[in-house]
Amino acid sequence: MNMRLGLDFHGVLDKYPELFSKLTKVLYAYSWEVHIITGQSIDEGFLQKLHSYEISYTHLFSIVDFHKKLGTEIHYDEKGPWIDEDLWNRTKAEYCERAGIDLHIDDSDVYGKFFTNTVYLQINKK
Repeated sequence: MNMRLGLDFHGVLDKYPELFSKLTKVLYAYSWEVHIITGQSIDEGFLQKLHSYEISYTHLFSIVDFHKKLGTEIHYDEKGPWIDEDLWNRTKAEYCERAGIDLHIDDSDVYGKFFTNTVYLQINKK
C-alpha cells in the first residue's frame, strides 16, 4: 500500500526547503504520494519556486484554484484572494480526506481541528 504525505507550502516547504527536498526525494523513491497543498494559485511563479527547492511530488492542490472551479465567491485585495474563512480553513482537511492522505504537515494550528482521518502534524513556527 502506498503511503500519502501532504505538505503545506507556505511556512513549511518554503521555510525548510533543504530538509523537505531530501525527505520528498526518499519518499518519492519509495513510491509514496507527495501532495503539495497551498492556498495560492498554482501558476508559473509558484511552480518555479517549488522546482527551485527541488521538491519531489506527485500531486499539487491549490485552495484558491479549487474554489475558483467550484464557483465560490472570491474577493481580491493587495494581500490576495479571500473567501469565507471557515470554508477556506476546512478545505485542506477535506482535500486530505478525499485524497486519502495519511499524514499532513502544516505550520498553522487553525486547520488541525478539521482533520479527522488524516494525521495532522503542526511544526513549530520558530
